[in-house]
Amino acid sequence: MPESPEELTEIATRHQVYLEGLKTHEVKKNQKFLKDIDRIVSAKLAGKDITSYSRKRLDKLLKSVRADLRIVSANYSDMAAGESVDIAKYERDFEIKSLGKVVAFDFVVPPSSQLRTAVFDNPLTTNGANNGKMLKPFLRDMSSRSMEQVALVIQSGYYQGETTGQIIRNIKGTRAARYTDGTMHRINRAMAVATRTAVQHASVQAREQVWNDNKDIVKKVKWVSTLDGRTSAICRSLDGREYPLDRGLRPPAHPNCRSTVVAVLDSRFDALDKGATRKARSTNAQGESVVKSVPANETYYSWLKRQPSGFQASVIGENRARLLRNGGISADRFSELQLSKDFKELTLADMHRLEPKIFQKADVTKFID
Repeated sequence: MPESPEELTEIATRHQVYLEGLKTHEVKKNQKFLKDIDRIVSAKLAGKDITSYSRKRLDKLLKSVRADLRIVSANYSDMAAGESVDIAKYERDFEIKSLGKVVAFDFVVPPSSQLRTAVFDNPLTTNGANNGKMLKPFLRDMSSRSMEQVALVIQSGYYQGETTGQIIRNIKGTRAARYTDGTMHRINRAMAVATRTAVQHASVQAREQVWNDNKDIVKKVKWVSTLDGRTSAICRSLDGREYPLDRGLRPPAHPNCRSTVVAVLDSRFDALDKGATRKARSTNAQGESVVKSVPANETYYSWLKRQPSGFQASVIGENRARLLRNGGISADRFSELQLSKDFKELTLADMHRLEPKIFQKADVTKFID
């Protein structure tokens, strides 16, 4: 049976740390667009008494604001899309080097045109409203919705009788709150989510192209999630699952997803690189953050099952933690009980219908998540 060499998992988890740093670097580039928004707000509103405007004059102002913000939105989405292609090229080269560390083989290198097509023409598989969107529409929609908030704050403030100064504060935030209470802060967060999601999508799509072009070596892909308390419910359950090259879920599974995938090689390489590790972050009895190395083939719930009960409860809730510890169920089966066939998180009531005996054994009587 095809297997993913443990060294590839070790390399991928180390690389994901680098990729998170790259996401932060890309997010910092968004400051330019936030400054553009600030400039627009200052130019359109400062020194004007909006409360004295007629409805017709307000509509003219909002039309002008929206026109300028559409330019900012388009510039952001174009920048993020262009950066995604550059990231895809780097990730392609990185994956070739990674495979070359475990297998001596003359790998096919996908051309840049193929990477561009994969990044822009393969849809996101994120949960929620963005599922199935291509990258460019995703970036456009996220940015345009964010920018529209500025016009809506102006419009709402006018009808609520707020002064121009109050409206500007609602948009920019207040110094007392370190400007975290304004629309600009929410826009910044939304753009950060879009940027991080785009980077993850570009990374996975580029590496997939390497695997698709080398099918005589790579047979499947394996999902690898981050082992810490911040990992989402869907990624916790997907950790360790394998999928064919031509179908199945791929990261990002949701906005801000930190999961990745690794190659599953042909069965003739099954004996490669036993003993590799991956990093896991938990808390000790004193509540201190602790980073340890665990076997590279460890899955999320097999790792979580060995953590302190308090940490388990902080991640999945007290009832689920008791089921994991005391329900007499394997970590793999527990993982299966977390998601439906369409990858929606199951409730405790759903789990009880499927496995009532584990609730009796763990003495869980309240189906409260």
